[in-house]
Amino acid sequence: MQTKRKLIGGGVLMTLFGALAVSVGIRAQWVQIIDVQTKSAFSTLISSRNTTVFRMIAFLGSPLIVLIATGLLCIFLWPQDRHASLVIGLIQLGGSGLVEVCKYIVQRPRPTHQLIADTGFSFPSGHTFCTTILILSLLFVFLPRIQDQEIRLAWTLVGILWIGLVAFSRVYLGDHYATDVLGSVLLASGFWLVVRSQENKLILLSQHFLPQVAHERSR
Repeated sequence: MQTKRKLIGGGVLMTLFGALAVSVGIRAQWVQIIDVQTKSAFSTLISSRNTTVFRMIAFLGSPLIVLIATGLLCIFLWPQDRHASLVIGLIQLGGSGLVEVCKYIVQRPRPTHQLIADTGFSFPSGHTFCTTILILSLLFVFLPRIQDQEIRLAWTLVGILWIGLVAFSRVYLGDHYATDVLGSVLLASGFWLVVRSQENKLILLSQHFLPQVAHERSR
């Protein structure tokens, strides 16, 4: 039942992402209204201090830094749970590739007047996608090790807050529209759930490459 719920939930989220991507691609009026109004609201927050803070947040949430952090997490997991290590690495790397494919398909230009110049297409946000996958991975690994429900909730909220800050920083710095980061959260969450729903198949697949992985999971 859990597998079915994950697959359905992931499918719904990825469908919502697809609908948003189409709306962005055809330049739907409601998308432009959201992005213009959000950009206008963010312009009132611009200051040298805020720019310094959000520039640092964007750096920590950059795909390169997040990929390094994911690699360290996979290395940490490898001795105790090779399957989880492989799945997390697959989701992050495969998801990053999926983001690039989506960028190429939609081909949305980045906003003008960027505070920190960035290149490439805008939709969806790679920073926000990679950060969301990393946070989901960390919660997946460490929450079961925490017995206190209040502490688990607190760390979950911290994770959500960090995703929000990275997304906020990308819009504040003018490198993305609000719908870019919204799309990334939908895509990352949906992709995570869909891949997690196929864990049993991944176990069988991993057996061909690392027989010990499947053996460890069966114990």
